[in-house]
Amino acid sequence: MMWWREGGALLVALGLWACSGDAVGPGDPSSSSSGTGAGQGTTGGSTGVGGDGFGGMPASGAGGVGAGGDPGVGGGATTVDDPDQDGPYTTATIAGVESVSATGHDVAVHCAYPTGGPTAAPYPVVLVGHGFQIAPSQYASYVQRLASHGYVAMTVDFVAGFTSSNNVAQATELLAGLDWAEAEPSLAGLADTSLVGTTGHSLGGKVAVLAAVNDARVKATIALDPVDSSMNCSPTNCPDVSALLPIAKPTAFLGETIDATGTFQACAPAADNFETFYANAATPSLKVHLLGANHVGFVDDVNTCGFACSFCNPASESNAVVNALSRAYVVAFFQRHLRGEVAYDDYLTGSQAQARYVTTGIATIESK
Repeated sequence: MMWWREGGALLVALGLWACSGDAVGPGDPSSSSSGTGAGQGTTGGSTGVGGDGFGGMPASGAGGVGAGGDPGVGGGATTVDDPDQDGPYTTATIAGVESVSATGHDVAVHCAYPTGGPTAAPYPVVLVGHGFQIAPSQYASYVQRLASHGYVAMTVDFVAGFTSSNNVAQATELLAGLDWAEAEPSLAGLADTSLVGTTGHSLGGKVAVLAAVNDARVKATIALDPVDSSMNCSPTNCPDVSALLPIAKPTAFLGETIDATGTFQACAPAADNFETFYANAATPSLKVHLLGANHVGFVDDVNTCGFACSFCNPASESNAVVNALSRAYVVAFFQRHLRGEVAYDDYLTGSQAQARYVTTGIATIESK
């Protein structure tokens, strides 16, 4: 076996996601291979695009543009799809490989995309970065949830070697998913590669933010317990990404502090954790502190994650709760900041978020 440390945690390589080309609906994942699964949720009226910021529900009335950090004025009473549930779009999946000339690597891409729903293509694109030596399949639920809400979403298996690392190259490879989407015949006319969001967990969170720093196509980024470690890498190849902030784009950072310290070494050390990103971020930005989570609780299933998920401190909150909250926040964040659906502020900081996560003691929420 080959071993490595990310943020002080010993990790081991895992297998890649074996993805079929079958289509699944956002209702029952095993419904059919024709993309006709039952959609969920209701589609409401349109909302006005407000000013950036995290606030409560939009006011009703004529659409307009909000000022400062306040939510914009909405276009009337609006019902939006719950980001904690699959959305109203039927979906299909596809896998492929993109050759990245800038790095000399071939990277595997696993994508879910809408095949039908309440809005027509093209759809925004979301790129999902994996944790160091954590299989991309551990983020399949994020990709599927996003697709069911009308996004072309994909994991891109950027190279993260044991003997060397290069965050700049990894960000380039993550963004190569856009090249793949533009060339993939199944996605012709479906993917809007000028309207892009990035997200990712751990190392993937850092890479997602770096991609947003480097590429104007990325309009918003949300990182899941990002670790800003250099992993014995040069500052040129592995810059302190939190120090590259602020950027003039919406950001959000979900994270935990159980793994800020460790008996051996910390999985997400306090000097490099999600709070360091948020501290340097410009408005609008959001910080969600999951009080009982550990560093690996954001993956789909810690029981199948393997050795890579075995060295962090024990969590007091279940993997299912942490993973569900994270999926919901990723969807709500991009609905708000890629589509301009101001009503999703309610799921980010407003009454829905307060009732689901703050009142129940699952998380604290801070925004600016």
